[in-house]
Amino acid sequence: MSENINFAAYESEIRRVLGSKEGLALLKLLNQDGGATLRKAAAAFQSGDTSAAQALIAPLMEQEQAQALVKELNKHG
Repeated sequence: MSENINFAAYESEIRRVLGSKEGLALLKLLNQDGGATLRKAAAAFQSGDTSAAQALIAPLMEQEQAQALVKELNKHG
């Protein structure tokens, strides 16, 4: 069962993350394949399939650099 996600509810958090140097670096990592994986994950998330979105992003997020960036983002969150 899919549920539409209201991105407006997350707007301030998205802006905070994308406005940080760590967020921009993480976005760059997520776009390594030209953004194909990120687009697929975003489409899955938007349609409510968060499991598929997480599965698509998981290999990228297992990278040491990505984990360090997320850790820094969490410190400032």
